[in-house]
Amino acid sequence: MKAKFLIPILMLFAACNTGNVPLTDDIKEAVKAEGVFVVNEMITALTENRLDVVLGLMENTPDFSMTIAGELFDYDGVKDMINQVGPMMEKQSFETKFEQYVVLDEDCFIYHWLGKNEVFMKTGESVAYDEYAFTYGFRKVEGSWKVFFMHESYKVPLPFDLDEDMEMN
Repeated sequence: MKAKFLIPILMLFAACNTGNVPLTDDIKEAVKAEGVFVVNEMITALTENRLDVVLGLMENTPDFSMTIAGELFDYDGVKDMINQVGPMMEKQSFETKFEQYVVLDEDCFIYHWLGKNEVFMKTGESVAYDEYAFTYGFRKVEGSWKVFFMHESYKVPLPFDLDEDMEMN
């Protein structure tokens, strides 16, 4: 189970070679500006259920991985999931509580997002996640930003009370 989480994290760091070269603030801001554009494109496509655009923003390589709902997918697995679930969905909404861009080098950044995600189905049903989080790793491939790493999760109740356990120690 731990390997499921360790392998994607190692892939994330290996995919972006920073070479320990400090980035200037100008470079960081330039990458972030491009990042804001591509992230907005991704979230807009998810909001409007334009899943062909979402797939187009993903890197179709052996490096690609997505972890969601405790499962690990490669590009083909994500494509299969989208083809199954996509036709049942109408749209999604996203309410941002926190976001962060971490620029690793001129060709790689990580985007962290936390907020409320609501999924609307064509049947009229919907499900809302008040504490939904995702982390996407982007890298520039032939002049275009592509997602090579995705992790999505939502907050579930823990089977124990952290405050109570802390008092016992």
